[in-house]
Amino acid sequence: MKIKNITIIGTGNLGSRIGLQAAISEYSVIFYDISDSALSKAKKAIEKICTQLIKSNLITEPQKSAALAQIEYTTDLKKALADCDFVSESVTEDLAIKEKVWKQIGELAPAKTIFTTNTSYLLPSQLANISGRSGKFCAFHLHDVFYARVVDIMPHADTDPTLIPLLEELGRKLNQVPVIVKKESPG
Repeated sequence: MKIKNITIIGTGNLGSRIGLQAAISEYSVIFYDISDSALSKAKKAIEKICTQLIKSNLITEPQKSAALAQIEYTTDLKKALADCDFVSESVTEDLAIKEKVWKQIGELAPAKTIFTTNTSYLLPSQLANISGRSGKFCAFHLHDVFYARVVDIMPHADTDPTLIPLLEELGRKLNQVPVIVKKESPG
C-alpha cells in the first residue's frame, strides 16, 4: 500500500505539527476538527511554526509555500476521510472522547485506511475494537516532529504485522526515527 493522503483528526499543538510535517514531506493533508474556530487557530499556529522553521533554516520559503498548498481544512469528517490512506488522531487524552471519535472514523473511512492514534497515555488495544478495524489500528506516537524527531510505533495483539514496516517507512519519510515498541505500555 502506498500512503499519499493523510487525515489529521484534532488540530491542537501535536496534530498541527504532525500535519505540517506530513505536508512538508509532500503528503496531501486534510485537517479535521469540530469547529471553524479550532481550524482557524490551527492555521495561525502553522503559519507561526513555518516562520520559526524558516528562521531555524529547517525549511525554505518555497518549501513552506509547497507544504501549505498540500493542506486542506474541514469540519466535515466524511469529507476528511473520503480518500484517506492514513489517519493520525490527536484529540484530547480522554478515553470517552477518543472512543466516540474512533467509532465515527471506523464508520466513515475507506477500507484501505490505516488507523493510528498519537496517544502516549492510552493503549492502542483500548481503542482498536471501537474503530471496527482492530487489525489496521496501531499507536503512532510522534514527539516534537521538528526537534525530537522520534515516532513510537506501538502495535497491539491484533495489529496486522504487515502494517509495521509501512509505519516504519512512513516515520522515516516524515523525517522521524521510528522506534518499535514490542509490548503495549502506557506513557
